[in-house]
Amino acid sequence: MHYKGYFDGSSKGNPGPAQCGWAILDDQDNIVDHKSRKASEDRTNNYAEYMGLIELFRYIKISDKIVNIDIFGDSKLIIEQVKGNWKCKSPNLKPLHKVAVLLFGQITTFKFITLTWIPREKNTIADKLAQEGVL
Repeated sequence: MHYKGYFDGSSKGNPGPAQCGWAILDDQDNIVDHKSRKASEDRTNNYAEYMGLIELFRYIKISDKIVNIDIFGDSKLIIEQVKGNWKCKSPNLKPLHKVAVLLFGQITTFKFITLTWIPREKNTIADKLAQEGVL
């Protein structure tokens, strides 16, 4: 089965209270699993976006079912940094970037994964999860 994963992050105030979320859909667009998590500290949107992707990667890593997955997010910055096309210069994001790149590398050794930017209006499932409790 081929899956689709979506991630997002949100921050009210940027920085402010932050939330991240992710969802996995099967090839019939049924939600297989999802998660929304509120950050305990004030964080930026980019920080929350990284957290959403990291949590999605962690879920994929331990899942026996998910072998093929296309991952989508509306943060071009995060996607391009994780793919290695752009440098991560922010001291606040560098630790998260390191974790995300490490997980991405570990997962891609035994699973087929793509990581693609999409416009926000096509990321509604993860966006909704990332907004829960923030606004």
